[in-house]
Amino acid sequence: MKLRQKNSLRLRLISILSLTALIIWGISTAIAWFEVRKEVDELFDAQQVLLAKRLATSNLHQILLERQKRGGFRPFHKRKSHYDDDALAFAVFTRDGQLLLGDDAKGENFIFAPTRGFSVTTLAGEDKDKWRIFWLPSEDRSLIVAVGQQLKYRGSLINDMVFKQMWVWIAGLPLLIGLMILLIGRELKAINQVGREMRRRSPDNHQHITTENLPDEILPLVQGLNGFFDRTSSMLARERRFTSDAAHELRSPLAGLRIQAEIAQMVGDDVALREEALTNLTQGIDRATQVIEQLLTLSRLDNLQQLEELENIDWQTLISSVISELYFSAQHKQIELHFDVKATPEPRQGQTVLLSLMLRNVMDNAIKYCPTHSQVKVRLEKTAIYIEDNGGGVNQADLDKLGQRFYRPAGQNEKGSGLGLSIVKRIAELHHIQVRLENRQNNPQNIGLRVIFQL
Repeated sequence: MKLRQKNSLRLRLISILSLTALIIWGISTAIAWFEVRKEVDELFDAQQVLLAKRLATSNLHQILLERQKRGGFRPFHKRKSHYDDDALAFAVFTRDGQLLLGDDAKGENFIFAPTRGFSVTTLAGEDKDKWRIFWLPSEDRSLIVAVGQQLKYRGSLINDMVFKQMWVWIAGLPLLIGLMILLIGRELKAINQVGREMRRRSPDNHQHITTENLPDEILPLVQGLNGFFDRTSSMLARERRFTSDAAHELRSPLAGLRIQAEIAQMVGDDVALREEALTNLTQGIDRATQVIEQLLTLSRLDNLQQLEELENIDWQTLISSVISELYFSAQHKQIELHFDVKATPEPRQGQTVLLSLMLRNVMDNAIKYCPTHSQVKVRLEKTAIYIEDNGGGVNQADLDKLGQRFYRPAGQNEKGSGLGLSIVKRIAELHHIQVRLENRQNNPQNIGLRVIFQL
């Protein structure tokens, strides 16, 4: 199993979890040690108090007097046994501090200290170990009983009790780490599979990565990658379409420009023919310029996923401004422009420049393709904008295709690229506006075309 990678997630997880296990083990050991120490101290303190009370309440004074009659006070030496001599030791003193009775050599080394209760001190002699001694007067207060225990003995007992239990944890730690390595490797298998699939993927492959059996933590990442593939695929498709459209639409105008330029060079002294060729050349340049501008506009709109730098839209002011810009074009063809405000739409945000372009393209088409003495009406309502004319409308078959790129109905005298309505629909889509085209009819004939922007 590979664990050498510097930025390996598996290595970091194993290291972090192993360190966490060691820290928890250490904290648990410390807590257990303190708890056992507390319990052991309470247990041995209770034993010392119990032994001292039994000695103090016994007929200890009478026993010592009888021993005195038989030969005086002599230290009491208990027989050696296999039990630890430091478990408990006791001594009996007079109120003046005279040792009357001592338990083995340890009790005889108790230093008299007339204190009621517990004290910690060392014994007489070379042994500097600390003892915990409980002092208690007898019932007649003529004697003082001392019961002690070596603190070192308590410590060794506590360590034995704690660490004999913790060795199971220590022995199981390698097994725990091995189990963590196995489980982490198994759970990270899905990530490794995604990585292998990404390494094998070709640059042109935009298929989605399968999300089956992926953990919830990895699923958003894979879904983000799939979304990125979709956006990249769409972007490449748009770029290829733009290149194809530009090549298709510019090939004919450029060829025409070349022909007109050659005609202007070949006419010699025929001024009228030269002027006509130059006029056609200028018109061809204008048409090519318009196509390029519309292609660039449409490409820029296609690359937008969402609009930025939004502002509040004043539809009445915006429509009035567009009508003002197109007034002279309409007057040139003797077309009347009417603007009727029925209601004010709810406030919304958008890009004024794009919305102005959207409305201008529709009105400009109406002016361009309607016959002279026609009318173009714009009506603003609460939830929609209506732009309609009385130019006779279009065939139903052509109506369904309007808005497709480079599509122009047959029989059109006006020159165009067929991109205007495509730009209109894309701008509306970016602003979440629905566009619908329909014929205005007075059975059985069409009166004109109506474009509805559903706000």
